[in-house]
Amino acid sequence: MSSKCPLPASTLSPAAPAIPLAPPAERIYPLAAPASQKPKKGEPAPEKRLRVFKKACPQATQERTDRVFSQRFFCVERNRTGELSEEFKVLGSTGNCYTVKIQHEPTCDCPDGAKGNKCKHQLFVLLKILQVPQSSNLWYQSALLTPELRAIFANARPAPRTQLEERIANAYKVATGKAKAEDVEGELGGVKKRVPQEGDTCPICYEDFEPNSESGLVFCLSPSGCGNAIHVDCFRNWAMTCNPTTCPLCREEWKGPDPSVANAGAGPSFSTEGYQNFAAQAGLSTTRDTSTYFHGPRRRADGGWGRYDSDYYDGIPDSEYGANPYKRWRRW
Repeated sequence: MSSKCPLPASTLSPAAPAIPLAPPAERIYPLAAPASQKPKKGEPAPEKRLRVFKKACPQATQERTDRVFSQRFFCVERNRTGELSEEFKVLGSTGNCYTVKIQHEPTCDCPDGAKGNKCKHQLFVLLKILQVPQSSNLWYQSALLTPELRAIFANARPAPRTQLEERIANAYKVATGKAKAEDVEGELGGVKKRVPQEGDTCPICYEDFEPNSESGLVFCLSPSGCGNAIHVDCFRNWAMTCNPTTCPLCREEWKGPDPSVANAGAGPSFSTEGYQNFAAQAGLSTTRDTSTYFHGPRRRADGGWGRYDSDYYDGIPDSEYGANPYKRWRRW
């Protein structure tokens, strides 16, 4: 295991200017469409979608989306692997650590994603981390075109810029004569807490913070830290992946008052499926909750098909259909 946690690739470089983010209502996403007709003579061939175009969100995908908003997930690492690709390490609901790749054909190495399904971990990344709106038809596509990927990454909410980066950027401006020392003197001081404001999100779970509140938060207050806030539970999950414990944003070694992370670097266990698992450290159950899962049709005693149910038809007793079992099939 690496001695340092990797710095999220979305973090801005020290000298880079802050890029203003348009409000969600002003973000523009292309409309996914099926392959166009053959190009006219002399025109370049249009880009082909690597998987079948979906006209509407499938029911199974919508059910997985419901789990994204009812369960809690944690992003413990993210790395930009190319201009149009990014990799995320996501802790699932049972504590397993999965790798999600957003690219022309998004993938996840979880059992569901390995079958080619649009798993809930991919949906978590697209809907919560990259903030693709549900009004778009991009998030449920099995493959994305180059213009669609460009729009997704261009509109994605960036990681918060750290105080350390701001201090270095200000020092650079002073050194190059682009700013006066007295203008940035106050900003070059010690690390201060950055109390969350409206629209700020946790860099681990990507849930919104309560504005102007420090309740349930820890702050990076190392001498060269960033001052950013993180949910206590999220930070404990992050700390499980680090030895020594570092800040997920600025990568400085953590110098916080929370003693619960002292042994966090002991490392994960492994699930029976072979995934790294942090359930014990994170307080998660390793038993998967399948109460909201769709189990598909089941063969009935009369040879037909019906939904899974003790008497083959969603709670309606056999007596209602009389002696002819096929009445059940017609009504179903």
